Amino acid sequence: MFGQACHGEEGEVKAGEDEVHIGRMLAFFQDISNFVDRCNAITINMIHQLASLYQSFQKLWKSTFKLVHLHPVFDALASLLEVMITIDAIVIDNPNIITSWDKYKRMMQYVRSDPPRYNVTVEKVKQFERLLVSLDQTIMSAQVFQSCIEQDFEIFSGGDVADDDEDPEGSDSERGGRRASSSGGESRIDIRTNRVFLEEFVHCISARLSIAEGAITSATETFERNDLVGTTGLYVLLRRLQPSNVPADPVLYKRLWEMQTKAPCVTICGKIMWYMPDFLLKYSPMTSKKLQPTDIVQFRREYLHSLDDAFPADVTTAKLELSAWLVRMESFFQPTTRGMGDASRTLSIRGNLILKGLILAKRVQTMMHTLVNLHLSLQIPMPKRVVRPLYTCIEILKAVEFMFARKNPILAESSSHLLRQVAHSLFSFFRPLKAHLEASKKFDDTKLDVLAAVTVLEDILNSGESFSYTRITVLDLAAQIAMISPDNGSAASEKGSDMDTTVPMGLKDADEPVKLIWKLRLLSDFQRKIRAACDCSFFYWSRELLHPFLSDLYNQPEQANRIQYVVGGFLDAIKLLRGAQHETDNELYVNAYAEFIESVLEEEIVENLCKDVENDLRLHVHSVHLDHLDAPNPKSADFKVLHYYLDLRPIRLHGKTLDLRQHVTHYLESTFYNLTTVALHDWKTYGEMRNLANDKYGLSLADNHLPMGSLDQGLDILQIMRNIQIFVARYNYNLNQQFFLERRSDKGSRHLNSINIHSIASSIRTHGMGIMNTTVNFTYQFLTKKFDIFSQFLFDEYIKSYLQREKRWYKKHRDDKEVDNKYPFDRAFQFNKDIRKLGVSDSGKTFLDQFRMLITEIGNALGYVRMVRSAGMNYCSNAIKFVPDLNHTHFKFEAYAGDGVAEEKNEETGEVIQDEIAGAKLSRETVVAARNLDSVISTLAKNFSENNDYFKVLVKVFQDVTASDEQKHLINFYTIIPALTINYVETTVQAKDLMYKNTRRRESYFSDDGFAIGVAYILAILDQGEQFDALHWFEEVVRKYKAEEEAYNEKQAEREARKREQAAKKQKETTAELIDDEEEVHTLQLTAKRIELNRREFDLLDWSLNGARIFFKD
Repeated sequence: MFGQACHGEEGEVKAGEDEVHIGRMLAFFQDISNFVDRCNAITINMIHQLASLYQSFQKLWKSTFKLVHLHPVFDALASLLEVMITIDAIVIDNPNIITSWDKYKRMMQYVRSDPPRYNVTVEKVKQFERLLVSLDQTIMSAQVFQSCIEQDFEIFSGGDVADDDEDPEGSDSERGGRRASSSGGESRIDIRTNRVFLEEFVHCISARLSIAEGAITSATETFERNDLVGTTGLYVLLRRLQPSNVPADPVLYKRLWEMQTKAPCVTICGKIMWYMPDFLLKYSPMTSKKLQPTDIVQFRREYLHSLDDAFPADVTTAKLELSAWLVRMESFFQPTTRGMGDASRTLSIRGNLILKGLILAKRVQTMMHTLVNLHLSLQIPMPKRVVRPLYTCIEILKAVEFMFARKNPILAESSSHLLRQVAHSLFSFFRPLKAHLEASKKFDDTKLDVLAAVTVLEDILNSGESFSYTRITVLDLAAQIAMISPDNGSAASEKGSDMDTTVPMGLKDADEPVKLIWKLRLLSDFQRKIRAACDCSFFYWSRELLHPFLSDLYNQPEQANRIQYVVGGFLDAIKLLRGAQHETDNELYVNAYAEFIESVLEEEIVENLCKDVENDLRLHVHSVHLDHLDAPNPKSADFKVLHYYLDLRPIRLHGKTLDLRQHVTHYLESTFYNLTTVALHDWKTYGEMRNLANDKYGLSLADNHLPMGSLDQGLDILQIMRNIQIFVARYNYNLNQQFFLERRSDKGSRHLNSINIHSIASSIRTHGMGIMNTTVNFTYQFLTKKFDIFSQFLFDEYIKSYLQREKRWYKKHRDDKEVDNKYPFDRAFQFNKDIRKLGVSDSGKTFLDQFRMLITEIGNALGYVRMVRSAGMNYCSNAIKFVPDLNHTHFKFEAYAGDGVAEEKNEETGEVIQDEIAGAKLSRETVVAARNLDSVISTLAKNFSENNDYFKVLVKVFQDVTASDEQKHLINFYTIIPALTINYVETTVQAKDLMYKNTRRRESYFSDDGFAIGVAYILAILDQGEQFDALHWFEEVVRKYKAEEEAYNEKQAEREARKREQAAKKQKETTAELIDDEEEVHTLQLTAKRIELNRREFDLLDWSLNGARIFFKD
């Protein structure tokens, strides 16, 4: 999985990502390197032991092992070589490893050139590079197997020689196989010249090959095909051990070469294929014109073509075998064995059924592996005729796996008895031999060895209920020794003749114990082998096949139950994805792949099923009302019986289930609702379709209550809380009536949304009282972001210098007669004009406008908190109004409904604390209900009586922050309030004027008290209330407009005096004078209106600000 991108993210790798992946995997690669080193040492050790044992002058060989073939040892060595070959194959198959490794090595050049920059020393870099060189020469270059077989197997370590020499009886025969070297630390062991050992090596390889030839494609094949990898590895190792002047056996090579006719490829893991001829040509080629086939690539193509042709028939046969096996498994794996006859026979049948299921699963998995991976490897398109048999194979494997999972309790109960029965049958073959040996009067070395082997075999079979890999290996070794003839063995040793000593056998039928050991080996670990045989994770690299699989399945409604098996097979890859170590979180792979499977199910099954059900209902209903339409004909070829899908149990996915019935129901509900709202006149048609869905498919669709209408309950408290930044910008707050009104409606809407206490109380009734504290927390987070912007504005040099200048000016001139301790209106008005010179936004807003809007949003957020608190109290009061007396809440319904309460008295005074309550002793459910009622009443009383002042909390938390030295620039905030109020009044007057005009381009509103609350809140936080009051700003506003009113009155008096004078003189006005007089009248009227509007808005702002400041007083 290294370097594999998540499904759907197969794009270019980001720079540096490959190096990071290698860095995360380096410890894992080092573990593999250590494991490989250990494997190399074990390989040498096993070769040395075998070479030392199989020597013509060895006494032990002459007495016993001349007749013994240590097949288990060679099997273990083959497994070891198979692991190394697998590691090489994985590295070769995954180019991401090599690419990332090369980038990592290039990166190390930078580290080497400047170690201090990367916080490492030169010594550590050198040590690390030695590690990298070791990895680069073995694992990363796919030379693990090559380096193993190219070791010098004739070198024998000096330590081991010393141990042997310590034995005083270490005879010359034991040391005869070693040659002392010139150095005192090591000696050499004869291998290339050891004819006996090499002949034994050839014999064991030939024996393994014979087993594979007989088992592959037979009815008993299990893992023999995979053993070919180790067998070929043994052959390559043999070729390295043989002397260079001795030609290789062409017969054995030909037998190996011709194995490809039965097994042209072996799937090592996932999609990685191993080809025997390619392996032989790479590591041990032999020139011969008699090898068949000659063109191996063409042979694979022909084999694949014949496999495509025979695949459907083979799968059909396997499916029939599965059906018979499932019936027998269901019959013989019952919770009780009553009526089954002899228990021993039942156990034997159960064991055979387990092996039959394993053999069947492994055969089907091999067919799938070969077909899919050969198509991938040879890049040959897969014919359509194999699609259905291919997912049938998945069904077979999952059926076997699910059957074992379902019968797991019975299997767990029977497994120990099965092993004990096989062990008893196995030892029954050796019991006569043991008796014969124990009765013998004369013992020689051969008899003693055979008796010891039989004793070991008996001890293993009779001790313990389980058989581990180690115990079975020792058992197999002991059986190999026990199956020789001790009489012939001793005769051979005594006479020293050249008679054939490999033929005699101590047992009459030596094949039967071998079969029993094979059976014992499989049954001892059948759970793991079943999981491996039923694993379909290799489909991860062919996951696009899920589309045609499900598409074909959907066209067979009667086969709908097979969907779970196919999905289960593709879900096997999740176990593979969990092993990805190059990412910090491999759940990303799992979730992406699980979402892919779910999306394919949605696309191929759910969407098609929803549309087909809808079309079927529509055609049935319309065929009644429309003459030209006929009802669907069940006998037509394309008619689908869809209830098979709707009757399915929920499909199990990764961590969730998919209920087809639920999805179709939801789809029909939403479709009928949406289409009815578009065309209300069709409500009756969709009502009939709803009833038909219930009658035909059993789908209970909810009544959509159309066309009777619907109710929009407005914004929910959760929706507001999650989008509070949008809410405070789009809604205006009214302080006195406590409601929010939308500034401008959505496009096309004729109404404005409003939010009041009752709508919030309804939301609290839905979500509970806990939502109030969550609202305050969200508001605090919002205010934190807004105060950051607030602080940045006041920190601006232009604003900061202006405020400081105004503060100094007022401090200097406040006692002047013309100032009279009132901040001049003209200076604040001039600042409004000056700040416009700094620029405006695209919407025409100045910096002061945006600062005012910021304060308004802060105030709106606080208004929302106030509304939520009031709504909570409203909800509590409405909920608790049915409780008679909150002051006497000691009445406990639980005590009266249950067992009652005994009387309690004060021990000192004797006063009765708790009167005795006689319980009604009602049912447990009634007592639980009474307890819940007590809890609800107690919670309501507590919430109704407690007084949470959220404003004080929000003031206190920000006061601690603004008191720091970093926020000193906020001390002059109160100086900018006069300019802000002028800006606010101008904007409000303009917005109210737009209320009378039919326009949607500009915002219009009649209330915006959020500004007043925002100013009051900031004054409370900064503790600048008294400093602002010292400006006497609103008194200055009164004086200002009083002076303007007096000037207006003077102009009005002058005009009236002029009119009276003209009337007295009886002078007639000219046309120009009439026009001038009309313009003067218009100007005076506008002036009077402006003065009145501005004065009223300033008064409203003054009252709102004073009211808001009350919220934040201590």
